[in-house]
Amino acid sequence: LRSCTNVEITGLTLRDSGGDGIYVGVSGERLYCKDIRIRDVVCDNNYRQGISVISCDGLLIENCSFNNTWGTAPQAGIDLEPNHPGERLTDCVIRNCTFENNRGFGIQTYTNPLDSTSDDMSILFEKCVVRSAEGSGIYSGAVRDDGPGGVIEFRDCAVENVGKWGYMLSDKSAARARIRFTNCVWRNTATQEESEPASPFVLRGRKDRGVTALGGIDFVDCLLKDDRDRPFVTATLEGEGQYVSDISGTITVNNPHGAKMNLGPTPRNVTLEVKKQ
Repeated sequence: LRSCTNVEITGLTLRDSGGDGIYVGVSGERLYCKDIRIRDVVCDNNYRQGISVISCDGLLIENCSFNNTWGTAPQAGIDLEPNHPGERLTDCVIRNCTFENNRGFGIQTYTNPLDSTSDDMSILFEKCVVRSAEGSGIYSGAVRDDGPGGVIEFRDCAVENVGKWGYMLSDKSAARARIRFTNCVWRNTATQEESEPASPFVLRGRKDRGVTALGGIDFVDCLLKDDRDRPFVTATLEGEGQYVSDISGTITVNNPHGAKMNLGPTPRNVTLEVKKQ
């Protein structure tokens, strides 16, 4: 779909493609699709992505499955990834969907091309589930200090039985678009010993990515279940002067070894309430 308006895709199985199962992108002068509805669709064994969403205003993806994406990176179940600042991710809702056995992340948002001139993002994942013995859970990445505003929210979602990270925040400015998890659950994540760092949650700041304060996350009544002696969240900060900032809310950590955090040497404005269970 390229710069399309008012399209509904229902009841299809899209399998074994050499690229993406579905691509929602741009062609010509209008830099977004509009009013796209995708329901009861299965995307299975596609080579690059289950579905790529490049630019859309008014997107509903409901009761769909995006599974077994293996081949060439990113290999995500769904990847929301604009290519230019004039593109947009507005009024996007992904509801009652499953993302299983994808080699990359089940859910990925990578928004590096957007900047402060771009429209504020509004993305909601609701009642979605991610599972993958070889892959990872949820990725939020590449919102620079001059990046877009808005909110990416996960509501009543679950990540379970994933080999790598349950959640990765990568190169995301604390001052720009907000990440919010509401009533979300992580169970049995980062099970592969070779995962580095081997924590369920990873906050990653890399060099020269336009981010100084890494963060901007709210956890609202969330739950993490883990049985290994390790921090439930680890920050890896490579950029000069980087620090973790602005993490708030409440999370219950069910771990017999306690609830440890490694947020680097100088975290600021971290008010997250961690309840041990």
